[in-house]
Amino acid sequence: MSTELRVTLPGPEGSADARRALAVLDRFLTLLTRLEDATLKRPTSRDHTSWSFTEVRLGSLVTTLAPNRLADGATSVTIKELAGTTIMGLATAEDQEGLPSGWTLQAARSGADLAQLLGLVVSDGMVVELLEDGEPRGPRAMVTRQAAENLAAAVRTRRHSIGSVVGRLDAISVHGRREAGLWHERTGDRIAVTFDSSQTDEIRSALGERVEVAGRLTRDAEDRPVSVKMRSLDVLQGAPVTDLIGLDPNLTGGMDPVDYLREIRGAS
Repeated sequence: MSTELRVTLPGPEGSADARRALAVLDRFLTLLTRLEDATLKRPTSRDHTSWSFTEVRLGSLVTTLAPNRLADGATSVTIKELAGTTIMGLATAEDQEGLPSGWTLQAARSGADLAQLLGLVVSDGMVVELLEDGEPRGPRAMVTRQAAENLAAAVRTRRHSIGSVVGRLDAISVHGRREAGLWHERTGDRIAVTFDSSQTDEIRSALGERVEVAGRLTRDAEDRPVSVKMRSLDVLQGAPVTDLIGLDPNLTGGMDPVDYLREIRGAS
């Protein structure tokens, strides 16, 4: 059973703006690459499934896309899941704010860039359908610029809590807002650590060290820490738990090393 995606830019025959139509398709393909990374649960990759045209029709523009060469690790099941996640996510984004199921923040940014090119009414929007063996089956999404606004709101979402983060401290700045960078031990992401003038010496003395910073955490829509307003800082001695597993395979009692580390510290 073959899986294809039909993308339609509605309108009377001959009304398609070629540059706009090509830009929409380019951004749609970018969205597919972001969602493929999410579906395969991997970081951003250079290896993605390539898509080819199996049909192009004039209305405003009707195109049918099919996978041409699958990315490493992708299968026909992956492609069907990817197609469903794309269509259902666009349909959700059209109706409400928030991060659609199965979407990452990178995918949401790509989806917002795509929908920004569309009009505000359905007649000037885009339709995406799932085809199986050449016939429409399953989900269908009608997308307008409203989806761009809703996805942009999801990208801006921030949640606040009290907690701590563990990582290596680096790159201090005291010009304007006092801020240091902390490279998260679990994700490798950079987290901004803000502090006041009375904490400057403490931050400077811990540069390059593995530390735990506690305070007011700010998280994004994926619940990933993006910043912490520091209340306290502890320099941690010894290697990360992930480095010690090779010395004692039973150290974590069967738990994932990162989950074990988070549990014993109560840290993010």
